[in-house]
Amino acid sequence: MNQDPITEKHKPLLFVDFFFRKLAFLTSYVFSVSIFSTAVAGFFASLFALYYLDAVNVVVSETFMDILKVSIVVYWVLIMLQMGILHRLGFSGVGKHIRTMNRMIRTYPNIHISPNETDSDYKSLSRSLMFFPLFNAINLFTWILVLVLFLIGVSIFTEGFNLSIILSLVTMAIIVFFIAICFSYILSEALTGEMREECKRIMKEKNIPYVDRSTATVRIKLIFFLVLFIVNLFLSNSLTYYNRDEIFNVIHFSLIAIVISMFLAHIIFTLIYNALRQMEMAAYDLMRGGTGIVFPRSLDKEFINVARGINQASKRILDYQSSLEEKVELRTGELNDALKSLKQKEVELQMELDFAAEIQSGIIPSSLPNWNGLRFASFYQPMGKVSGDYLDVFEFNDHIFCLMADVSGHGVPAALITMSAKQAFSTIIDEDLKPAEIFRQVNATLVERIQTSDYLTCFLLKIDKKNNFLYGSAGHPKAIHLDAGRGEVSLLDTEGMFIGSLIEANEYYENGQSKLRSGDRIFLYTDGLIEHKNSRGEEFGLHRLIDLVKIYKNLSLNEAVDTIVSHLKEFMGTAPIRDDISILAIELEPVWSKFIEFYSRGIRSLKTRELESAVNYLKEAYHLIPDYADLRFQLARLHFYLKDFHTSEELIRIHLKNHREDIEAIQLAINIYSKLSRKDEIEHYMNLLKGLSPEHAKNFG
Repeated sequence: MNQDPITEKHKPLLFVDFFFRKLAFLTSYVFSVSIFSTAVAGFFASLFALYYLDAVNVVVSETFMDILKVSIVVYWVLIMLQMGILHRLGFSGVGKHIRTMNRMIRTYPNIHISPNETDSDYKSLSRSLMFFPLFNAINLFTWILVLVLFLIGVSIFTEGFNLSIILSLVTMAIIVFFIAICFSYILSEALTGEMREECKRIMKEKNIPYVDRSTATVRIKLIFFLVLFIVNLFLSNSLTYYNRDEIFNVIHFSLIAIVISMFLAHIIFTLIYNALRQMEMAAYDLMRGGTGIVFPRSLDKEFINVARGINQASKRILDYQSSLEEKVELRTGELNDALKSLKQKEVELQMELDFAAEIQSGIIPSSLPNWNGLRFASFYQPMGKVSGDYLDVFEFNDHIFCLMADVSGHGVPAALITMSAKQAFSTIIDEDLKPAEIFRQVNATLVERIQTSDYLTCFLLKIDKKNNFLYGSAGHPKAIHLDAGRGEVSLLDTEGMFIGSLIEANEYYENGQSKLRSGDRIFLYTDGLIEHKNSRGEEFGLHRLIDLVKIYKNLSLNEAVDTIVSHLKEFMGTAPIRDDISILAIELEPVWSKFIEFYSRGIRSLKTRELESAVNYLKEAYHLIPDYADLRFQLARLHFYLKDFHTSEELIRIHLKNHREDIEAIQLAINIYSKLSRKDEIEHYMNLLKGLSPEHAKNFG
């Protein structure tokens, strides 16, 4: 059955706990710690020393051995007196740390710290417990150093200056120093850990400040273990070298060395485990509503730092908890006020977004009038209230430009860039410029304006009145050109990088060219159309779009666009819209060939003053494509020649409504209104003509 991690008790070393506490009760706490640390360390060091001296066959006199035995006895008596063996008789030991610990740590009925001491006493005890392992190791080193120097002096006195013996004693001393210091420090830390924890706990309860300091690291302890392994190898090799005929000694030492190494490893990993266990217990405690404070037993820097971090975090959590109830009521009121404010701001934000969407919708043509036999259809669906897609048509006397653009990203930032793009294209597009040159100028403008990583892709068509067209792509999806006569599709594309990010992109823009014939269609679109996915993760794709363009070629242009959108929505199913979707479709009237034939004959007849023939031809053309740009103007001229001034006036008025800067049409209007004696209209159009062309106005006058 697992023990509760909060109530589980950690013992310093379970297998010696009973004897440790019994000895502490009979003598003193520090003396008991010393016996189970210093004495054990001395015992292990002595074993290694004896095996080493045996390995190198050091021969000394009986006098030296007698002095050695007496010295060791005196050595241990002095250490026991120093550590407080006579504490119950009133002599608590030698040294401030020892006396403080023996005085404040009671050993009956169990080992505990006196609860009724002053703040300064607890601070002194905390420092003593913190530095005792290091003090114990240094103290043992000092005693051994004195003993070794004494023995070297004795060896010179009894054996003479024997360099071999002196070197052996020095080597032995180095081994003894390492083993004694290593074991005494680690064992002292393990044995005093419980009292360090209790002392800090008492200080915490009494609000006495304390500071955790490290005296070692886990790395140093592991290095101790590795060096012990090297010492084992050294002694084993020495025994093997000097005692080749007595292999039993080598085996015997190896077994002892393995046991001692395992003992050291057990202590080191027990210390590490207990330190980690303390962190785990603190986490459980905090999770169950406790303080979660860690009072680290370990003196290793790593665990001290972790404990300090846990304690700081626990303190913050406890501070939050302690003031939570007081703050709840206050915060509730503040939160309610904040919620009202947020709701109001949300309403305002939605209004602003609606306003932004309304403004943006103003830059997207709501209707696309026919031009020169071209019909247009479009679809525009933002992902949100505002969009990063932008489509537009720019009409001139002899050319029309069709633009599709897509800004990287979505939402308000993308929408702002579409506004900037609209302004740039509107300013720069001119019928004397080709798409590549327009891209260069717009790119230079937007590179200066867009100071972010955003950019836009574009596709631009320039179509003339003979239905020849130039096109250019700035990193945009390929346009689809449907050849109505052959029922085949070609993809329109050119080299070109996206716009608004790199001025170097100006080197790569190119122009392509082709021609529209009767019934031909061109589809411009953004990647949101072909890259949307269904619930299975499949893309709608360019091939599916091309198939739909072919299948529905006999539908009207608007019906074809609506059907493509319906197929997209059906394909997506319940999948969410993740991008803006835009389509701009252009079609040259299927009757264009017949229309242009009648129109051309009518113009020739008009020039030769065959007015009746001109009327017939132009009426046939009008029935085919009534909204052709110049057709009303030519009919107005024809009716003027036929002196049907009222019909001529009606036609020229409609024509000028869409072509306000057509100088020939303005001159014809002045002549018509002169025949009709309508002075106000004459004055109006004369002023308009003066504003457009003073030279024509002067000559006309």
